[in-house]
Amino acid sequence: MHRKGFTLIELLIVMSIIIVLVSILLPCLITAKDRALELFAVQTEVDDEGKVRLQIHKASDRDLTDDLYMIEINRPSICHIYIKKPHPWGMKLIKRDGDDFIKWRPKWRDIGVHPVTVVFEGEQTTEQEITIYVYNKELLEAEQQARPEPDA
Repeated sequence: MHRKGFTLIELLIVMSIIIVLVSILLPCLITAKDRALELFAVQTEVDDEGKVRLQIHKASDRDLTDDLYMIEINRPSICHIYIKKPHPWGMKLIKRDGDDFIKWRPKWRDIGVHPVTVVFEGEQTTEQEITIYVYNKELLEAEQQARPEPDA
């Protein structure tokens, strides 16, 4: 007697092997994608007043690599660093080339002012207050044109 196809058991075994391989590879692929996007990120620093300005584009004009920011954090030599909650959603603290950064891709709903506190825990615990201003250039210009000018 000659068989014409695979048995159910054989198909289930092949499918389970594929699922195991995908479950092993998927986290690695996601990490590789995040690292690749970091190469296109705009690197910015906190000014002397503790402020950072981030410009974002409309969602329709946005590419995958647009509006991704790396905010550099200057920390003391030996300490543990973390972002104090509450902070905007999607913000991550990462280390790249020995420097610490806050990685964030603000969304359209994030337009506005966001106070963020970075905590440095070492021999002494210190905090750095950062004020992040997220704006859209076109929206800001339209709002300024809509405002009546004050009389002199």
